[in-house]
Amino acid sequence: IRISVRLGACLGWLLWLLLPRRRTIVQKNLIVISRFLGKRGLSGVVQPSVRDVFMRAGANLLGGFAFNRMSAEEAEKHLLVEGIEDLQHALADGRGVIILLAHMGPWEALAQFPEIARRLNVGASFGALYRPFNNHSLDNWYKRRREARGTRLFSRRDGFHKPVDFIRSGGMLGILADQKMRQGETVSFFGENASTTSIPGLFQRRSGAPVLSVSLSTMGTALWRIRFRRINLTALQGDTSRAVAATLCNQALAASLCDSLSDGFWFQDRFL
Repeated sequence: IRISVRLGACLGWLLWLLLPRRRTIVQKNLIVISRFLGKRGLSGVVQPSVRDVFMRAGANLLGGFAFNRMSAEEAEKHLLVEGIEDLQHALADGRGVIILLAHMGPWEALAQFPEIARRLNVGASFGALYRPFNNHSLDNWYKRRREARGTRLFSRRDGFHKPVDFIRSGGMLGILADQKMRQGETVSFFGENASTTSIPGLFQRRSGAPVLSVSLSTMGTALWRIRFRRINLTALQGDTSRAVAATLCNQALAASLCDSLSDGFWFQDRFL
């Protein structure tokens, strides 16, 4: 995995040289974030360069692939877990948990989470929303691989009720909520308007489940931290607005990404 991380960083540096359009998009996103941090007085957050983002993305990509070949015991050597008490407390009432994820860090490491969670005395089932591949053979292969590691996958083909029922049964459902939406709620994200998914808020309203956010930050060569945070949803009490729920989710995602901005995936034109 250490070799993969170093090769990935070299690949990211090369792509930084070769992809001027992507450099422009990353630069635009980092300017928005820098302006937001300045207004909030968050001088302690490390602001990366464009090159840093490319190199870290390459390192996380190839480093993440290495997790596919590991056992849970091996993966634990490269992952630090913080805030597991918040997750255990959220699961205690039996209503399940919604977990907000950002495109951050080596995503493939999260495939190891169901087994790692069991080793940390978290026995709930783990599921995730995903976008199906157009190629059905590839899609079936991907689902089998994920479900073999203990993750149940849901897509739009499963409709609305199956993932909600999974949450109500006491499961943990992960939702990647930071991607740009063609049709979504237009709410603030790092101080700028962004089209945002309303799915986490809709699922929370139907299930009544608590919501946690997760960040995945690089702590050293081939070492990452998974951090859980409980999200305060008091603003949703008595409010049926999708925009309010989407705003709360974006605030939680921004806090997660600020744990390590260089680990964020800033290659899409996120802001309107």
